[in-house]
Parts: sequence; C-alpha cells; structure tokens
Amino acid sequence: MEYKATLVALVLVSSALAGCTGDPGDGGGDEFDSEALQDLIDENLQDFMNNTSITVNNHFYNNTTYVTNEYHNTTSNAGDEVTENNFQTDYTNYTIGQAGNGSGSGNEILFVMHMELNASQIAPELIPRVDIDPRTLVYDYTKNFTGYVWVSSNNSNGSGGWYEQAAISITHQVPCSVFYTFEESENSTWGIYHETFWNRYWAYEDYFRDLYGYNSSQSTSNMTGIDYYYAGHESESFCNPTWYPWVASNYVASIGSIDVPQGYMLSGYTTEYYHTWNDYISTNGSYNITQNFYNIGYDDIVFERDSGLRTDHQINQYGGWDDLTVYIDLEVYYLLEDSEFVITILYSFTPVIPVS
Repeated sequence: MEYKATLVALVLVSSALAGCTGDPGDGGGDEFDSEALQDLIDENLQDFMNNTSITVNNHFYNNTTYVTNEYHNTTSNAGDEVTENNFQTDYTNYTIGQAGNGSGSGNEILFVMHMELNASQIAPELIPRVDIDPRTLVYDYTKNFTGYVWVSSNNSNGSGGWYEQAAISITHQVPCSVFYTFEESENSTWGIYHETFWNRYWAYEDYFRDLYGYNSSQSTSNMTGIDYYYAGHESESFCNPTWYPWVASNYVASIGSIDVPQGYMLSGYTTEYYHTWNDYISTNGSYNITQNFYNIGYDDIVFERDSGLRTDHQINQYGGWDDLTVYIDLEVYYLLEDSEFVITILYSFTPVIPVS
C-alpha cells in the first residue's frame, strides 16, 4: 500500500502573518491582534481540510487510511483497487508539508494506518498448508561395521599390498514406511495391533529381527534387524514428526514503512491489535490456542529505526536530523493457516529544528 499525502498546514497562514500581529495599542493600523488571527484560522480551517487529500493504492481487502484532527473532520479513501493475495509493504508518506505539531494542540494532524490481513497475505509461501506424509520419506541411516580395506605396499613399481581389518561406515536409505508396517493392521505373532514402531518398538524389534536376521550389526555391511531397530529410534523426528496446528512459529512479516523527512520527528503507537483464528480471539497479543496445552505467548508490532533499534508497539520522538525510514514488522508467535489480523497504528509528525 502506498500513501501519498500533500498537506498544507494552517501554520503557513500564521507564519505569513507573523510580522503583522501585535497589540492594537501600539499604533499599528494594519496589524492583527491574537483574537483576530484565531478567527482567521477558524474561518479557513474547513477549506484546509476540504483540500487535504490522501491517495491510497490499495492492494489488499478492506484497508482504510485516515487523516484526522481535533475538529473531527475526516478525509478518507477506503480503496477502490482490490487485488486479492497481493500483499505489499510500502506504507510511505512522501510529503508532509507543515502538518502536525505532536503537542496535542488545536491544529495537530494525525495519521491512522488500519490493516485487515490474513495468513495468506503475510505468509504466501506457507499458505495453503501442505503437510508431507512422512511415510513417503526416506531416511539416511549410517551404520558402522568391521570389514577389510586394501592397503597398497610401498614397492617402487606400485604393485602388491594386503587387506587390513578396519572400522567402516556405510549409509543406507531406509524408507520411513517400514516403521508404519502395522499402523493399519495387526499381527498377533509379535503382538502389534494397529501401531507404529514408536508405539511398540520392542515388538517391532522382534519383527525386524525375524525379517532381516539376527546378525550382529558389526559383522556385515547389510541392514540387520537390530539396524532397523536403531534406525527407527534415530529417525523419529524425521519419520514421525510432531504435527502442530500452526504453520510457523516466531514468524516475522514486514507490514509497512514510514518515511520521516528531515525537520520532522515521528511518534506513533499501536492502538488496536486483534489476532483471530478458528473462532478464538486475541486482544493485545495475549491468548491461548484452541488446545489448553499450547501456550500461544505474545505477538508484537515492532518499529525498527535506521540504526537497527527496535521497540515494541510504539515509537516516540524519532527523527529530524535527516531523511529517515521506520520499518514496521508483525511478529507472530504462532501463525495458523486461518489466522486473521486487525491492526491500527496512530502516528503524527512534529516539526523540529536540526542543530549541528
């Protein structure tokens, strides 16, 4: 999303008249007193707001940007251009003019960044979720055995030599499916009833030994029954990975940036944050997932300065000495396939004078 704001602040009016104000008692016939100046500002305020505009190139659904002030006048653009699943991250105010003083006084102009996102927009590489069937995988199992290697003699003609006993390593490709042999069936001979290797590994050991032999693992380069038993334990995280309801943990997505021109200081904070999924809702980042034993932790909206300094949820009085950019990240502790987010960020600019 790209913001292009051209703001002409009323402070220009006051600055243009700065040399014409004074006390009428001083004899200046063409001077304004402070009350007359305030009346002039009030009379022209509505024209100022009517001529203040924001153009929004909206690339995801239902995002709206507002400029507001204490008089509750609002100029908005809900976005007519909608492109599904085309998430962009360039929230940038290119021109600020004289808008905002950051002090909460009468003519302050505030910016509101409002976003409604889903998991497919912030993590398109993960959505839709694709779970690989671990039974289709192949595990590389390395076993050690005692064998013989050829040792060449040091004859000048290079001929001759002998075999010498040595420890040798060899890698076998073991299909994970062997550890699921009786997942959908049963065999009373080994006492396995609709179970995988990890449910009843001692019974699978007997099965493997009967099928692949009781040879000592060190005596042959081939896979023996005990090798399959060892491979089953060694490959558990690969052949029998734990399934989680989330598609990613500690996921970080860039959701925007704000340009801070020289001569202006930025202040902003997150006023609204909702992360919902599966009819459960989180407020301000604290919530539990559907199952009680999954502690979801906390999400963050992070503001990152050019220096690399990062602060959670807000940024205070940053900038002024140069043209700078603040990047905004969404850090999700657990991202689910049906995660949806509502984020509102309020920010303003304060004119400052850089001092060398």
